[in-house]
Amino acid sequence: MKMKYDGIVIYSDLDGTLLDSERKLSKVNMDAINYFISQGGRFGVATGRMERTTEIMFPDLKLNVPSIFFNGAMAYDTSLKKVLFKTVISGDLEPVLKKFISEYPEICCEINIHGKAYVFNPNHVLQTQLEREGILVEEARWEDIPDGWIKVLFMGDHGTLEKIKADFDKLGRTDLNIVFSEDDILDIMEKSASKGSALSKLKSLYGENWRFVVAIGDNDNDMELVQTADLGIAVGNASPAVKKASDFIIKDHNTPCIPQVLELLESYL
Repeated sequence: MKMKYDGIVIYSDLDGTLLDSERKLSKVNMDAINYFISQGGRFGVATGRMERTTEIMFPDLKLNVPSIFFNGAMAYDTSLKKVLFKTVISGDLEPVLKKFISEYPEICCEINIHGKAYVFNPNHVLQTQLEREGILVEEARWEDIPDGWIKVLFMGDHGTLEKIKADFDKLGRTDLNIVFSEDDILDIMEKSASKGSALSKLKSLYGENWRFVVAIGDNDNDMELVQTADLGIAVGNASPAVKKASDFIIKDHNTPCIPQVLELLESYL
């Protein structure tokens, strides 16, 4: 029996999109997601957070399609606890990171490896991240940090992060994708890693069963995501670049987004 949302997939960013300004997932959004899934839809998240965050912070959130984590550096099936693919940083970043950690001691540096994070110069932004994401972090010596870096974060004052981004640009590191995921968090990944490229890979894997893909986002790291989807939607608090790249702009993230998305979907069914 055909259901209303058969073959329709929704990917939503978390912070600034699905979550409100207090980083809470509203009951209205939860109910809309559950309804969408009950009618044959498939729902996943596309976030800069690591793969453990949904299990720890949002255990009741149903994800029935592989989700995108680390800003696209990993696709992970939360129900099967299985990595579908991941992209690690191949270039040697250690000398550059040591330089920036020394030059900007007020900025925290975090190295993400599957399931764990290593930090230098812990600060208040890191503390906020730990509280909202429930991740495990460790202060370690460089020689104790294993290979397989998925993502590096710099956390602190936006103006200082802009300087670090400019410093990377001067080094000509074309092998890296450097993007803000929050005003006070700068993410660094392998060049080929982005939410948009991860969605493209997933579409090629599941294309036969996915007839229409919707993506919702707010920050610059969501721009390729909304462009790659069949229907790209920006929340009202989105950056100008994401708004420009989207097909529709809805209310800001303090108004639950999923009911608005389902309403827009009506004309595409």
